[in-house]
Amino acid sequence: MKTSSSSKQLFENPFLERFSRSNAIAVISALFILAFIVFLYGLYIQVMAIPSQIAWLLIGLLVFSFAEYLIHRYVFHHGNYREGKSWQSKFHGIHHDIPSDRERLTLPMPLALAVSSLVFFLFKFLMGSLAYGFFPGFISGYALYLLVHYWIHTRKPPRNRLKVLWRNHHIHHHVNEHKAYGVTTPFWDWVFGTLP
Repeated sequence: MKTSSSSKQLFENPFLERFSRSNAIAVISALFILAFIVFLYGLYIQVMAIPSQIAWLLIGLLVFSFAEYLIHRYVFHHGNYREGKSWQSKFHGIHHDIPSDRERLTLPMPLALAVSSLVFFLFKFLMGSLAYGFFPGFISGYALYLLVHYWIHTRKPPRNRLKVLWRNHHIHHHVNEHKAYGVTTPFWDWVFGTLP
């Protein structure tokens, strides 16, 4: 894979270095397809009424939105996340150092699918058959987050209401990294007082 013009080597091991990069559109597409397959399988095995499964999908989307904010604020920005050899430095600090690196805007495909599978089985264990609605919503929320984040870093802001997402994320990267943790919505920043 050709590397981004503005990229940084993270690992000396060539396999790990290659594994640390990804094609964002391929990962996003795979996650949407995975969500669609799980949702359809839930319909096929008739785990619940269709309106209930759709309702759980919407709940999953909402819960992911909240999880996006919490993980970005309290996990990715925990402690001195930009220095040292911490996993935060490798996975998120590098993004703040080189936000234009298109190949590090998503998890690599094998890791994204492995984590998604673990999340599905966790939801299945905790929620039973409700996971066939909830997981597709949650993972679609994740894919939507990745897509919006990719667009923010690779496209000019639109001339509509979505422009605020570009503005807030720019503030987060270049003005105050303790503000604007939400990528897909400013709602949770408003709720928790971290709007710029």
